[in-house]
This record gives sequence, C-alpha cells and structure tokens, in this order.
Amino acid sequence: MKTSLLALATVLSVSSLSVSATERMYGLFAPGYAQTSMLDTDADDAGYTFALGYEFAPQWYVEMGYQSLSDSDPSGDPASDDFSPGLQAQGLYLSVLGKAGSQSGELFYRLGLMNVDAKGQSLAIDGVCEVGQPIEPPQDAGVRACTFDEGLIAGVIGLGFDYYLGPRTMLRGEVQRVQGEHDFSSNVATIGLRYNF
Repeated sequence: MKTSLLALATVLSVSSLSVSATERMYGLFAPGYAQTSMLDTDADDAGYTFALGYEFAPQWYVEMGYQSLSDSDPSGDPASDDFSPGLQAQGLYLSVLGKAGSQSGELFYRLGLMNVDAKGQSLAIDGVCEVGQPIEPPQDAGVRACTFDEGLIAGVIGLGFDYYLGPRTMLRGEVQRVQGEHDFSSNVATIGLRYNF
C-alpha cells in the first residue's frame, strides 16, 4: 500500500513538473518592417520573425529564433550608372529578455546576438571591392560593382510590450536595432502573435 502511494506521489510530482515547464514556453510569429544597410547598400523591406521562448526565472526569458530582415534584388546593369545594388539578409538569434509584468501585459527589453547571412552587391570604391568579389565588367570598363556573401555576427537590442489577448495569447509589438560587422545595421519594427504553451 505504501509503495503504491509513493509511486502515485512520484508520478503526480513528475507530471506536475513537466506541466509547469511547458506553461513557461511560448511560440512567436511576428511580421514587420526593416530598414537594413551594409556597406553602401540600403534596403527597406517587409520581414518576419519565428521564435521560441522559455521563462527560466520569474523576470527573465531566453528566446531563440529566425529573423528575415531584407530581400531586395539588384536592378540595372552593374556596368552602367543606373545600377541599384540589392541586399538579402536573414539570421538566427539568441536573446535574453528582461520583463516587468502588469495586469494588461509585459514590458520587456532584449539583449542578444544574431548570426546574419548577408548577400548582395555594393559599388566599388576606386575600382576596389571593400568586401566580396568584383562583378565582371565589360572589357573597356573598370570594376564598378562587387558581389558579397558574408556570414557575420551582430548585436541585438530591443524594447517591446506583450499585450494579453486571452489566457494563452498575447499581441507583441517591438522595435529592435541590429548592428554588426562590415557596417551592417538594421532598424526593425514588428507586430505579432505570441502563444503560451
């Protein structure tokens, strides 16, 4: 009898631990808008974020996810004056979020790192590529444009608010600044849905 009560108590305590751990997790989908630049290439694009988060302490979350920052294509001939470089940038990030709760939601700030994959074109400076390789010019023309495909590390800071919509759903609004190597920067604004599970 004592063994069965002990087994029942053990099963209940283990199941309650897994339930409490699960209730501390959330998923996030947030479309947004980003102004992104690298070298002399600028792009203003719609983007999105997918993320998973976990509350590891009463006032702290850890969040990891994927963020699309820019997807603009080049236009024009690289050997002509009407050439407009393109920039594609996306990355995986890991952040710590500090939060302050209220009856209507949670105010939070973000500190993190992002591994950015940046591909694009830039204009050559005096016929020299600062980053990447030259785009082959016509025979009588000098190097005017360069192409690059760089992996870089960037810091992420942000400020946002999660507004309660229901017992498990929240509306998230956030602004972020991403700053990294090779003059990479992105100002991001997102509005998305957070689901607690």
